[in-house]
Amino acid sequence: MNQSTLLLSLTIGAIISFIITRILIKQAIRYNIVDKPRADRFHTKTTALMGGIAIVMSFIIGATLLEILPLLWSSIAVCGITLSIYLLFNNKRRRAIASCFITVLLCTASILYLYPENVVENQYVWLFTGGLIIFFTGAFDDKSKAMEPKVKLFFQIVAGSIAITVVGSAEFLPPVLSQLFTFFWIIGVINALNLIDNMNGLSPGVAALIALSFGIFANIYFNNVEVAAVSLMLAAVLIGFLPNNFPNARIFMGDSGSMFLGYILSMIGVSLSWQTPEINIGILTPILLISYPIFDVTFVTINRIRSGRPIYVGGKDHSSHLLVKYGLSPRNAVLLIYALCTLTAFITYYINTLDFAYASTALSVIVFTFSILGLMLTKLHDKEYMKKKNETVIGQESEDVTRITSITPNVSKKYRKVD
Repeated sequence: MNQSTLLLSLTIGAIISFIITRILIKQAIRYNIVDKPRADRFHTKTTALMGGIAIVMSFIIGATLLEILPLLWSSIAVCGITLSIYLLFNNKRRRAIASCFITVLLCTASILYLYPENVVENQYVWLFTGGLIIFFTGAFDDKSKAMEPKVKLFFQIVAGSIAITVVGSAEFLPPVLSQLFTFFWIIGVINALNLIDNMNGLSPGVAALIALSFGIFANIYFNNVEVAAVSLMLAAVLIGFLPNNFPNARIFMGDSGSMFLGYILSMIGVSLSWQTPEINIGILTPILLISYPIFDVTFVTINRIRSGRPIYVGGKDHSSHLLVKYGLSPRNAVLLIYALCTLTAFITYYINTLDFAYASTALSVIVFTFSILGLMLTKLHDKEYMKKKNETVIGQESEDVTRITSITPNVSKKYRKVD
């Protein structure tokens, strides 16, 4: 595919994403498919909640235009998504589950039909089939808002197993270790992209920058045309979605969008530079490009353990929230994180072009930056959450003292009667 055709396909993908998103905003409001403000969420107004559908459908259409996905598979997927979501959000849960199952089954059957002699060689069709499982899981969670973490983890494991079995795993470690490492990488990135979806434009914007970086790296440095095409189309679709999500959100992408993005980006990283037995500086590329989501989930996990709060429960203690507490507006906090991701991408590029000594110096800049940011935000976190924890303990002690004081006169009175 020549550059003009690629550019035209990316432009069409962004336009399709923008149009589908606008259509879904109207439908979400019409059918009351919305996310209302809650104590553990940052948004303050009721917002449409079907953005993940726009992202996934636009991405499938865009990948079909690039001839990465076959038309038969894409037609089944788009029709199945449309029917499944219609049934789900019209409270026909059992029919929706059946529709999701049949869609994945038919997509799998289409692969067997189209590629009878080389079933496992068309990796991206299988990758997108696993992506459908992740998308449907997120959609059910968006609808119920009460899906147990272990249920989501189960379907993440299923999709991750498909990716490792067909697409492949990292190869720079011994076989079993490589598969385990890739497995935890997939699950970790899925949940990292999901967790940073906590402020307007944050998760889709960061994902767009990561996808764009992957595309540029794949094209210029790693000479992987297929990875470059998939990455750039994902970036184009997210760019088409962002005007409806940032700075003022008309729609959220929900778990269906954020988990799907994490799944695709994790496997793009594996395909980019990990499927080689050689250990070199390029192995760090996926980790560095996804460093902000990794930083945030690590930051939140450590501080929630320190403050005695459950890791899996939502809250306003992410790095983005604390940047707002530091004095930035939500818009500027997101823009700062965009700048941090862009800076990381530039440094990562130069790391791949330098020898080991200079690359180590450049790598230390990234580590130092995130370390300083983490320490600075941890101080804000402790003022906000450690104080509350101490106040709770003191309040409990005061309540116990009051209870004992209120009981004492009655006890004394009782003994006086006995005397």
